[in-house]
Amino acid sequence: MSILPLFLLLDRPTSTQRAHFSLFHPYTSSNSSPSSLGTVIHVVGAPMLGFALEFKRSYSPAENGLQNNMTFIGKINTENLHIWTGEQGIDDVPRGKVEDLAAGIRPPGVSANFFAPLNDTTNRRCQEWTIEFVRKLVEVGYLDSEAVELVQSKRDPPSFGIGLRPVPGGQ
Repeated sequence: MSILPLFLLLDRPTSTQRAHFSLFHPYTSSNSSPSSLGTVIHVVGAPMLGFALEFKRSYSPAENGLQNNMTFIGKINTENLHIWTGEQGIDDVPRGKVEDLAAGIRPPGVSANFFAPLNDTTNRRCQEWTIEFVRKLVEVGYLDSEAVELVQSKRDPPSFGIGLRPVPGGQ
């Protein structure tokens, strides 16, 4: 049985914005450094438009400046992962058991009130979707329960980054 690490990637464009969450698994365990290629599993979108599931194939955290924003959350058996051998790209077609589980979790829809604090049920974004996905991975036995605590500890407070901010130089 071969295993690969699974990481939480955090991308925070500015200090006043909520962090974008995604999960990343490198394709090899002997080269599981941040410079390794792997697949990113996440939802993308906006509260006023809704979100969609996306897979980034042959992705490099180092090439995208995220090598210092990775948190190890567990190890996954390779029989549950799809190891992409094609070119770098983005798609929404799940491959492998882990990606099938991701596809079974509804991405956040259009928010009824995107100025309201976030929660796990009625006002969700990428962080809430990711924690639900990690809970599912724990539920089916692919990850240990500590993974939920690790991801939960990285979440922003419910009201952080919500609301309008003044435009620099605006009236």
